[in-house]
Formats: sequence, structure tokens, C-alpha cells
Amino acid sequence: MIVIIGAGPAGLSAAYHLGDEEYTVLESEAEPGGLCRSFDLGGATFDLGGHAFFTKHDDVRELVEQLCEPGVYAQPREAWVHSHDTFVRYPFQSHLHGLPSEVVEECLVGLYEAARRQPLAAPPANLREWIELTFGPGIAARFLLPYNEKLWAFPLTEIAPGWTSNRVVTPDVAAIVGGALRPDRFSDFPNAVVRYPATGGFANLYQGFLRTVGDRIRRHDVVEVRPGGSTVRVEGGATIDYDHLVSTMPLDELVRRTDGLDDCCRDAAAELRHNSLHLVNLVFDRPAMTEMQRVYCADPDIPFHKLVLNSNSNPELRARPCFGIQAEVSFSAHKRVDPEGLPDRVLAALRRIGIAGADDRVSAASVVTVPRAYPVQTPGTVEARGHLLEEFRRRRIHCAGRFGEWLYINSDDAVLRGRVRAEEILAHRAGGSVD
Repeated sequence: MIVIIGAGPAGLSAAYHLGDEEYTVLESEAEPGGLCRSFDLGGATFDLGGHAFFTKHDDVRELVEQLCEPGVYAQPREAWVHSHDTFVRYPFQSHLHGLPSEVVEECLVGLYEAARRQPLAAPPANLREWIELTFGPGIAARFLLPYNEKLWAFPLTEIAPGWTSNRVVTPDVAAIVGGALRPDRFSDFPNAVVRYPATGGFANLYQGFLRTVGDRIRRHDVVEVRPGGSTVRVEGGATIDYDHLVSTMPLDELVRRTDGLDDCCRDAAAELRHNSLHLVNLVFDRPAMTEMQRVYCADPDIPFHKLVLNSNSNPELRARPCFGIQAEVSFSAHKRVDPEGLPDRVLAALRRIGIAGADDRVSAASVVTVPRAYPVQTPGTVEARGHLLEEFRRRRIHCAGRFGEWLYINSDDAVLRGRVRAEEILAHRAGGSVD
């Protein structure tokens, strides 16, 4: 028996790719989907944070599109930045045109200084240094530093820079200068075109996996993993035997619930950090408030770092008589945020930046808290997760997914990694290598 803990994209993919093998999926939540679940409020549909599908893995895209029963809708990503009382296209560093002239000048002079320093500079030790070295003090101070402080809710000096090349758009100097001189549309980044289910919310993208694996999902919370006996104990006391275990459970939780691990594993788990999100969901009783899909904001007086205008994610949502806006507000032990009164503060900010008018009425509102939003990569993360993944691998426990592997990845990579875990198990059962 193969046991899979968690029915998010990584767990569903692992199950799907196991084919006819005997397995069961244990899911603690009332519905599958993990962080890719959706919910309805006041006639609008929201996701657990801003979701859109894009990938560099053609085989993953083809599989997800094939399984998505409503079909997939693709469109250019209408992402914007609100800065210095105006809107410019995302990413900020490529679209300086339209900002106040003194801001543009500061950004370009700083870019020149950074380009001059880079050949002789020491490698950046943290995210703050990476931003300043890559873009210069102007772009850093005017947007990227305050924005990332809001997003991560961690001191940027405590965040390692190794992941940035895959996640932060880094146009060359010519593209930045060109975007400052004229209103170009820079689109040389992976999610310039995004996909979303043709109807409903992002959850529909992964519902197709359930047609194959849905009858193998059991609602159980795993309370203990016993590698020595190859069993998992679920809430209520029942035990399930396994010969291989795929875990998409958060890595630190897996350590806490696994019997027989040494102090080195406990110490490694203590190195892992993450942030959390309050999702403020507002439903307006009018359609088509804007064509924007995302808005990013670094202003410290505005509570959110990102707006998700999910009503523009597909034509079916766009045609509804109401309009849903979700504001993401990060928090952590370094940055506490009281959810009380957040909807009112977000509404005031929407009116201040001009997305909502004084007469636009909110017909429904809620705050949904996501306790684990993003793994935060600190200098100790690489060594800690490497140690833990190897220790679990030796015990025939295969970790997968964003928090299962403690990696800042999207759902497409979670699908890929779930497939790889399944292939490792199948290779082992066939007498081959698991490497």
C-alpha cells in the first residue's frame, strides 16, 4: 500500500501518476485542492490567494488542460503597480514612464550606479542586498524594498537571495531605460500570458484529477508517522500500513508528527520559516469595475501588497452582475496584522487609489486567513530542508509540494514534483533506482 498525505496539486498528481498501484490519499480538509481551493461569496468566486496557471513544463500544461473539464481560458496578464499616486504596468522596474520625473531620474541614476558597482561587488548576502545590487538604490527605495517588506512580512536582511532569479523579473538595463523613456509594454517574463479555468474558480483546474483518484481520498488527519513500523496513525486511533509514503504535509509538521527522529531533525525543522495571509474579500454590487487582474502596491499606508481582481480571470466571472476584489495582507511574527476592521481599511484604500468610487457599494465581505502562505527562504533553509528531505527519503518517505519540500513553487511545479515522487516509487517497485 502507498499512502499519500495531502490532496493538493502535488498529492493529486502523485496519485494520478501511480496509475493502477494500490494507494490511498489522506486529506485533513473537508475538500481537496490544498492552497488551490476556491470559494463563493455574495455571487463572486475567490481563490485562496491570487492564482493563475503558467508553466515552462509543456507536459504539465498539456496534462492539466486535458483534465480540466470546463476547459482552460488563456489571456494576457493585466498586472499593474500603484505607485506615487498613479498606475504603471507590472513590473515596476520596466515601466517607469509615467511616474514623476524626479522618481524616474532617481531610478535611472541608481541603475547606472548599480551597473557600475556590480563587477566588483561581493555576492549579495540577503534579499535587501540583492535588490540594491541588481537595480540600484532608486528602484529599490521607490518600490522593490517596501513592496517586498510588505509581501514577506520579514526583515529582508533575513531572507536569502538564492531563489530570486526564478521569481523576480530582472530585465536588462536597456529594457529598464526604454521603459522609462516611453510607454512600452515589457512582457519578457514567464506569466505574461496566464491560464484559468474557463468557468468558475481556480479549483476547477485540478478537479479533473478527482475523476481518476477521487474514490481513493479519505478524510483523515494524520497524527503520527511511524517509519519503523511503516504505519501512519490517524485521528481516532486507526493505523494504516504502507510500504511507501508520499507526504505533502508541511515539512516542519511532518517532523513533529514522525516517531523516532533525532535532535538534528528537530533542530533543522526549527530553522524553517513561513509567512501567512489575511485575504480580504469584497463583493461590489456592480460589474466591470476595471480590466486589471492584479495590482501591486508598496505604499506603507495601504494595508495590502496585492489586489486580486478575480472577476477578470475568465469571461464567465466577468459576465456576472457583481465584481469581486481580494486584497492580500501578509503577516508573521515580525509583522502582526489585526484582521479586525481590515475590510473597511481595504475599502478606504480602494477608494483612495481610484479602483472603487465613493458610491460603489459592498454587498458582501469576509476575511479568510491562510496560516501558511509562502515558505520564507532564510540562510539556514537550504541546509535544513536538504537534511530533512534526505532523512525522510532514507525512511521511504517521499516529500513533495510547496510546503512538503519547503520551496517557493507554484502549482505547476507541485504537479511535476508529485509525478516525480510517483515515478521514484514505481522505479523502486520495479527493482530500479529511486534517484
